[in-house]
Amino acid sequence: MTLQTIYIARHGFRSNWLPPPHPPNPTGIDLDPALAPHGVDQAVELGEYLATLPKDKQPQFILSSPFYRCVESARPFAEKLGLKVHLDRGIGEWFKKDRGVVPVPADYKKLGEFFAEVLGEPATWDSESGVVPSAQGESEEDVLERSHKFWKAFIPAFEKKHPEVTRLLLVNHAATKIALGMALLGHESLYDDIDFKGTKTRLRAGACSLDKFEREDNHWVLLENGKTDFLKDGEEMNWNFDVKVEAGSDEDMKRRAEEAKQKQGSENPAKPEKEPLEFEDVYVAVDVPIVAPSYYDESGDSRDIGELLFINPNAKFQLAGVEEERPLFKISENMVAGADSESASFSNSNAIDGQIYQARWKKLLGTELVFDDDGAVIGTVREHLVAEPSNKARKKPTASAGDKSDAMDVDSEAGEKADMRTTFLKTAVAAARSKAAAE
Repeated sequence: MTLQTIYIARHGFRSNWLPPPHPPNPTGIDLDPALAPHGVDQAVELGEYLATLPKDKQPQFILSSPFYRCVESARPFAEKLGLKVHLDRGIGEWFKKDRGVVPVPADYKKLGEFFAEVLGEPATWDSESGVVPSAQGESEEDVLERSHKFWKAFIPAFEKKHPEVTRLLLVNHAATKIALGMALLGHESLYDDIDFKGTKTRLRAGACSLDKFEREDNHWVLLENGKTDFLKDGEEMNWNFDVKVEAGSDEDMKRRAEEAKQKQGSENPAKPEKEPLEFEDVYVAVDVPIVAPSYYDESGDSRDIGELLFINPNAKFQLAGVEEERPLFKISENMVAGADSESASFSNSNAIDGQIYQARWKKLLGTELVFDDDGAVIGTVREHLVAEPSNKARKKPTASAGDKSDAMDVDSEAGEKADMRTTFLKTAVAAARSKAAAE
């Protein structure tokens, strides 16, 4: 009997493909991680698929790369069919020449500590009986040459030792899965297109993907290329030699992350960013109206204009409609505590407190400078907002006792302006008139 069918599967999703921290490698060997939980699920799905094949299509013998993740990927199928997993370094991982470490995988004894129930014995198949990868690493040409040498040595030796086996399952890695497939199909380049069901394509190598080759006369034909439809999540982590980095390496994971980021951006293009708003500090002087009466102090002291126009630093200033010709402003919480209309402490600050004034824009002739608390110039004023109060205050005239004129008069402008007087101001005006009449 001769080999008629060869299945080649890649191992499942590796634990070091997940974000760190990563679990330690079970064997303690560098670059020999276990499967991630997702990879274990994939291995189970692969095993279930192979076990559901017709009896005359199921693999009869399992050959695995000696790396932990490959034996772990083969275990579910081996357990289902009661088969043993055998090792062969000739189908092991590809390591480039420029890497610092080229690890030597575990042997039957070491892996037997983890897979005693399914692992075979060297007597059944010696893991180092055939081709052994170079300890200095390999180029792309080297790994393809290794694969050609492997088949040339392996097939006759295997058929002689196990003539009863016609269907074989290999479990290995992306690079050697491709290289072994290309060599089995007779190609001399890893970059050749292959004929698959009438289409030119490349061999695919997703996690736990499956290739199937059948012998026809003196050559092999590809019947399944990277099959993953038995996996719940389909094809993942496909790799080929075009990427120029080792499959599953840190460089490969960085490349995939960048590609995923770019793909997400193309599928969900972000809305064009709005140009940042530009702001400019504009300083405007507001001319606060003088609307309160100024009393003649009987002691002979007159009120200072600065005191009259004092604005409490804690007062609130509100401005609305700056884009309009007639903005509104309001100063509140500016009362002088304890002041009333009969007191000399009554000031303009109290009179304008809480009142809403309409103003108009007025350009300055020249420029006013604005200083900070340290005396540094921080800006200039080119425009004023000039309030339009409904009344004006004037000093008490020096009239005779019999003069009936008011001590304080309100602008005689009729209409809307006169109607804008507040109740508070009217009370203040009435009090002033009453006092003037009494004198």
